[in-house]
Amino acid sequence: MMSKLHSRAAELKSQGAAEAARDPKSEVSSQDAQHLIAAESKKAGVQAYEFDPNASTEQKLAQARSHVPPGFHHDKKPKGVGITTDIDDGTPDQYELPAPSKGGALPPPLATASADGKLSQANGHLHQDDKTRYEDRVGWAPRFGQGSITDAEAAESPLDHQTWVESKLDDKFFG
Repeated sequence: MMSKLHSRAAELKSQGAAEAARDPKSEVSSQDAQHLIAAESKKAGVQAYEFDPNASTEQKLAQARSHVPPGFHHDKKPKGVGITTDIDDGTPDQYELPAPSKGGALPPPLATASADGKLSQANGHLHQDDKTRYEDRVGWAPRFGQGSITDAEAAESPLDHQTWVESKLDDKFFG
C-alpha cells in the first residue's frame, strides 16, 4: 500500500496544488501551481517548459529550441531520382511510328431490329450466336451480374434478413 502511495505522491501533490489554485479562499496562486506541476514533471523525466506570458512567440520558440539536444533532428538529404518525361526538346524523334489510324479500333455494336420494327443496340446482353462463339473459344459464355441466382433469390430484399446483432439485442436498443 505504501509503495503505491509513494509512486503516486508527485501526482497527488500536483493535483492538490491545482485544486488549491482553483479555490478562491486559498493563498495558492495559479502561477505557484503551474510552477509546482512543471517541477514535478521535470523530476519525472518529462519535458516541461515555463514561458513568460509576456514573451513574444520568437522568444518562446528560442527557449524551446535551446532545450533540444544537437543532432536530435536527423536532416534527410534528398536523393536523386531519374524521371522519364515526354517533354519535347525540339529535336526530331529517333524512331519512326506509323501514322495514327482507326485500323485497330473495334467496330460499334450493330443495331438489331426487334419484333416491333424498332432498332435497338446490344445493351450488354449477348446474342445467341455470340454466346456460342465465346463458348467455342473459352469453354463458357461470359456472365455479368451476380451469377446464376433464381428469381426468388433476386426478389428477396436484404431488409428481410435478420443479422446476428438484431437477433441478440432487443428492439429498444436500435430502430
